[in-house]
Amino acid sequence: MVRVQPNTPVGSDAPTRAAVRAAQRRKRSLLLLGVILVLVVAIAVVIWFFLTRGSGEPAEQPASTGECQPSSLRITADPAIAAALEAIVADPPAASAGCLDVTISAEDSAVTAAALAAGSAPDFDVWVPDSAMWPARAAGQAVLTGVDAADLVVGATVASTPVVFAATEPTATAVGSGAGFSSLAGRTVAAVLPDPASVAASSAALLALQTAVSGDARAFTALVLGLDTGVVPTATDALAAVAAAATPTIAVTTEQAVLEYRKGAQSALVPIYPADVKPALGVPLVTVDGASADTLEAVEVFAAAVADGGDHLAEYGLRDAAGNAPNPDTEAAAAVVTAEVTDSANQAEALRTWQMLTAPSRMLSLNDVSGSMLQPATADMRRIDLFEQAAVRAVNSLSAESSLATWVFSSRRIGGQDWQEIVPFGPLGDPAHKQRTIDTANGLDSLVGGGTGLYDSVLAAVQYMRDTYVPGQVHLVLLNTDGVNEDDDGLDLPQLLAQLETLRDPAKPVAVIAIGYGPDTDQAALEQIAAATDGAAYQALQPTDIGTVLIDAVTQRGCRPNCG
Repeated sequence: MVRVQPNTPVGSDAPTRAAVRAAQRRKRSLLLLGVILVLVVAIAVVIWFFLTRGSGEPAEQPASTGECQPSSLRITADPAIAAALEAIVADPPAASAGCLDVTISAEDSAVTAAALAAGSAPDFDVWVPDSAMWPARAAGQAVLTGVDAADLVVGATVASTPVVFAATEPTATAVGSGAGFSSLAGRTVAAVLPDPASVAASSAALLALQTAVSGDARAFTALVLGLDTGVVPTATDALAAVAAAATPTIAVTTEQAVLEYRKGAQSALVPIYPADVKPALGVPLVTVDGASADTLEAVEVFAAAVADGGDHLAEYGLRDAAGNAPNPDTEAAAAVVTAEVTDSANQAEALRTWQMLTAPSRMLSLNDVSGSMLQPATADMRRIDLFEQAAVRAVNSLSAESSLATWVFSSRRIGGQDWQEIVPFGPLGDPAHKQRTIDTANGLDSLVGGGTGLYDSVLAAVQYMRDTYVPGQVHLVLLNTDGVNEDDDGLDLPQLLAQLETLRDPAKPVAVIAIGYGPDTDQAALEQIAAATDGAAYQALQPTDIGTVLIDAVTQRGCRPNCG
């Protein structure tokens, strides 16, 4: 008899049942582990979903965002607009909340424009100058100097401010509501002008002045030379000068500049809105050509925010793009309802003209002392006598910053050379040099003799000016003659014109301003010489014309060769 122990398998199938039960236990364990893993993954997915998408609904920005994805922008803005832009970014309109990721750097528009014109790569995504004149100016200067500058795209205007005259209240009352740019033309009131090279309001005013004098180049030149004595570096300097003036004085500026000045000034100034020409500065958004789609989309969002930020613009004295005042019921708002944003290209050209007219001159006076200059012009005066008097007046019309040299020409003055230097270059601000120049002009009759070696002398003068070119100055050869070329051994006219064309360099211009005295002058040749150098030709047929023509030739630098 075999004793069977409790729980001990008996017979040949006992080991098989034990293995099955063990396998079943392992399966249950694996299944449980799988379920746990699935639950962990599911829970992780749900948590991720809720964290990133919300409670089962499409993602939403706060109701005020317009469902945008913020894109960063680097903005360079003129100080006149930078503070207003910062306020808009800090407190954006509802539609732009959360959409603006910008960095704003303040820099004077003139500084930015100069850097771009010199070929510097833009360090901004958006440039906000205080006038569209500045990108036009940068592009024009780059072309003039042959610089490969960045191409700019001038976009929407986002703000504006009218150009006004600032005055004390007594001056504003005395001037009256009829004051305009024609008042400056009539010199009825003293004027202070911020430097047009750095203040856009002033270049806009210059364009308005051209309109006020109906494009008369001589009248405009006279105005510019008169205003030059009242130029100060900045708009703030101009307003301070008006506030301190003992006599009625106005400053050319903007409405914004007056309003901002009044916030901290001890003496209040008021804006006078011009009654005739009504210019305004438009503030544009400028981008770099070829900007990415993301950048341009961000610019659109930024532009929309500025357009909706009228309250912040008004806080800093600015109007919206259409020129609307914050309070449309005010007299000031009604006074400028017809103001128009100044054409940027014409404004830039007005600035170029100003700089040509007021820049220091470097002038070589090339004077005919051939024998014909001794011929009588009046009953008691010779041609050379009239010229001497006019030359002294011309010297006195030039600024102290100008420099002048005096040459004479006839024929074979030094061996086979037709020209001769009498007074070398020197500044007219040097009393000794100025007096020597005047004494030489008064004594030219002692140098008269010989024929007229015109063409060789002109070429030598232009070549000398090119070889000794001084950047930042206006280079002129002032040619005075009463006859025709008589040097058969030298250049003929076609050869001279060909040589002048070879010397032409837009980056280093040297203009010939030719004046023919009397009926014997070869005026057609003088006109061709002037045209070949982008100069101008004049003729004085009557003795009384000499003084007027010479002064015109000296002062009309910005309008040549179309001075009228």
